Amino acid sequence: MHVVYDRRVTRLPFAAAVDSPVQWVFDRTGPSGLRDGQYLAISLSAADAYADVPAAALREQFLPALAELFPAAAQARVADCFVTRERRATMRQVPGVGRLRPGAATATAGLALAGAWTDTGWPDTMEGAVRSGLHAVTELRRSLGGATLRRAPGWMAEPGSPAVSSGATGTPA
Repeated sequence: MHVVYDRRVTRLPFAAAVDSPVQWVFDRTGPSGLRDGQYLAISLSAADAYADVPAAALREQFLPALAELFPAAAQARVADCFVTRERRATMRQVPGVGRLRPGAATATAGLALAGAWTDTGWPDTMEGAVRSGLHAVTELRRSLGGATLRRAPGWMAEPGSPAVSSGATGTPA
């Protein structure tokens, strides 16, 4: 559920709720380009119970829940409210599904797979996607025969995390 208020109702960039129908709330004001008010997005995992509930009924349930979490929301006017449904946003884990997830290695040197859906040892989540990228870099290094690695400008991993260079000569990419 996406809610745009006429004013700021929280200073938190994100929050998790306990004992509330709201699970996660993300402040999307900046990324959305909104200049006035505040744009909050509620994210629910395993939302089967809500998947087919009409948007109006979700609004009736979640707007008061947001006001409980953020008291300023009770005084704010809702400028916009809409629901998106990503039924396959997270892979549903069941026994045996791990064997269906490919690893980073491919038959082609210099080509590796990355994505939350690959075999990372973690669920198909944002954290799994990060681990997948790290696995892909490790696999690329191996498949290129230990190509020289360096930290790329703007690389957002830990200091010293590798980025693959351009190949056997060791010349940085």
